[in-house]
Amino acid sequence: MKRCLLMMVLLAVVSMAGLAPVYVAAAENPVASTVIETIRLNQATAEELQKLPGVGPALSERIVLYRTEHGPFTSVDQLTEVNGVGQAKLAKLKSQLTVD
Repeated sequence: MKRCLLMMVLLAVVSMAGLAPVYVAAAENPVASTVIETIRLNQATAEELQKLPGVGPALSERIVLYRTEHGPFTSVDQLTEVNGVGQAKLAKLKSQLTVD
């Protein structure tokens, strides 16, 4: 009974905050709270690229500059041609990037 009351109060608070109930379930399950945003490597701005883990202002600018000088990326793996992106960093970023 207490759990049900607590969930109703929590749902009311979340509703007042303007959040969707989906986030309540995600908060209860840490795995569900992991949201991976896919970034389009050939269209992303330097600011958008900085949302990626381990990509700061300098690296994001190098990625955009590389794309400007060499044309669009043909694959995510081609990102290793950018100074500062090795295999380890690529492995961390690959699931969040697309070249479509």
